[in-house]
Amino acid sequence: MTRTRPGDGGRGLAPYWRSLLLGAAGLALAGGMVVATLAGGPVEDESPKRPPATEATQAAHGDPVPLAARERCDDGDGEGIDPAASLRPRREAGPAVEQIQRDERLVVGIDQTSYRWGYLHPEDGEIVGFDIDLVRAIATDLLGPDPTIVFRAVPTDQRVAALEAGDVDMVVRSMSITCERIQEVAFSTSYFETGQQLLVPHRSEIDGFDETLAGQRVCSARGSTASRLLEQEDRGAVLISAPNHLDCLVQVQLGLADALMTDSALAAGHIGQDPSMRLVGDELTAESYGVAMRQADEDLVRWVNAVLDEYRGTGPDSPWHQAFEDWLAGYLPDSAAVPPEPLYRD
Repeated sequence: MTRTRPGDGGRGLAPYWRSLLLGAAGLALAGGMVVATLAGGPVEDESPKRPPATEATQAAHGDPVPLAARERCDDGDGEGIDPAASLRPRREAGPAVEQIQRDERLVVGIDQTSYRWGYLHPEDGEIVGFDIDLVRAIATDLLGPDPTIVFRAVPTDQRVAALEAGDVDMVVRSMSITCERIQEVAFSTSYFETGQQLLVPHRSEIDGFDETLAGQRVCSARGSTASRLLEQEDRGAVLISAPNHLDCLVQVQLGLADALMTDSALAAGHIGQDPSMRLVGDELTAESYGVAMRQADEDLVRWVNAVLDEYRGTGPDSPWHQAFEDWLAGYLPDSAAVPPEPLYRD
């Protein structure tokens, strides 16, 4: 696999203007790879586990906060299934893989505004990040060395639509696997684990997902797990939506919102851009990122799972660990530097 540039550690990124520039980026040509934008704008969505809220913190905050429990999907017998369970890996070309290989290119929906995950590097405009390294590994496995990759920036709430319309072969943009989403698209096994959390300025009096949110303006990306959680769990906040979570960061920087909610891995990237921000409270959910594909493309799902099995590896020299060191080390706790175990349903 061709390695991308190691992370820049934040050097040269003035947090305020860099956020604005990334939020405004719509169309770019990076390293000979096409970067297009769907639905009129750049991109986003949703990561390591902290301990769930304790009885003491719940008592201090009044109403109990949701604990970081993994979602279970109804399987009809009351047992529930883990939404992150996917098809067993197999490199066997079927209609989806054969079409990609005939086209001699892989079209991928990505985020170009999530610092450290998928973003335009300030020096040369190349798309880089943890998610992008994974895309390159999948493309190389499907197409061979130096594959042609078409990166298409897809807003959070257009990820499923982009797949259904056939605009992309897959979506790799820190997309959480949920019971609702597996009714619409197929996911690979998990390649990262995370949870929803609040991000606020250091001066904020917001303590967490509790009564301190009352009357506060909280921003989330439309169609994200965060937006659904905020709608379902009323804490008296004034809800604001934006196309992408980076747009929410800009809203906070401009004084138009008091907090934003996204998962803690993406939030760590925001803190890398703007050190005046901090995470508060506990992670509210336990989620997994997966590669999203069309439900009919079972051969592609199995192929991607085979790639992921090798990508995660078993030691510090695996591609997954190398990507973590390049992009996320120093922004996330050491406990996050462990790839998730794959789960299979057949």
